[in-house]
Amino acid sequence: MIKAIIFDCFGVLHLDSNTAYFSQFPNVAEELHDLNVRADHGFLDKERYLQEAATITNMRMEDIVRGIAIENTLNKLLVEYIKTQLRPNYKIGMLSNIGRGWINDFFDEHQLHDLFDAVVLSNEEGIIKPNPLVFEHAAEHLEVVPEECIMIDDRQENCQGAKQAGMKAIEFKTNEQLMRELEQLLTENKD
Repeated sequence: MIKAIIFDCFGVLHLDSNTAYFSQFPNVAEELHDLNVRADHGFLDKERYLQEAATITNMRMEDIVRGIAIENTLNKLLVEYIKTQLRPNYKIGMLSNIGRGWINDFFDEHQLHDLFDAVVLSNEEGIIKPNPLVFEHAAEHLEVVPEECIMIDDRQENCQGAKQAGMKAIEFKTNEQLMRELEQLLTENKD
């Protein structure tokens, strides 16, 4: 029986991410990718991340902050669906690969508390998706076992990691596709 639904942040709850912004810098794409990985693991705080991103791109930190903010848009339709349709019946979690100090740029404390039963961030766990261990940690934070969870992520490799941990997974493409597949999976997994 499904007891919890876990959502990825970037590409699902927030459409687009700093990846979209940094795609404007193809000549330093590998350096920016490495920077993101270090931040996701928790090796860099927000300030250090921005300093290094500014150096790599030869941009001002303020312009980097503005560019990343513009590229991120809250998926309001999905958030409303979670609040009205899912939260009354299931535990809701968020599992995100994100560096230290960033999550409050995208959700305030009230939103985090009101929307999620558990928020699991890679920088705090020291493990990033698609490692199956981080999905197991997310289930533990929600006080369920992985087999009782559905993971929603926009990356196939992260869905595979969730499945390796024992979860069901849906690869997010659109709100409509997600809602249709989620309702079908929830119907199939009622005991």
